[in-house]
Amino acid sequence: MSANSNFTSTQKIPQEATQLVKLTKVSSRYLEVPSFKDSDTHRGYFCYNCIYFMKPNHCAVVTDEGQDVNGNVSNVIAAHGICSLWTPNEKEIK
Repeated sequence: MSANSNFTSTQKIPQEATQLVKLTKVSSRYLEVPSFKDSDTHRGYFCYNCIYFMKPNHCAVVTDEGQDVNGNVSNVIAAHGICSLWTPNEKEIK
């Protein structure tokens, strides 16, 4: 079977797939440590340098609402936060 560079898919993405349910902060093990608020978020394990982080304070896979694993509620995904899904974004890490 040879690859065809002119191939065009006829499949459509269902609307439901664009509205995926995000994980809760607790189920993702998300937490914010207030003492890290003024840290250089380009270094270390912070939401800011994760591929899922959406500036200024959201995440593609974790919801903003609810308690973190320490019971704190901020209603944002903080740049200085972290969760178990952290995946490095090489463009942000210095």
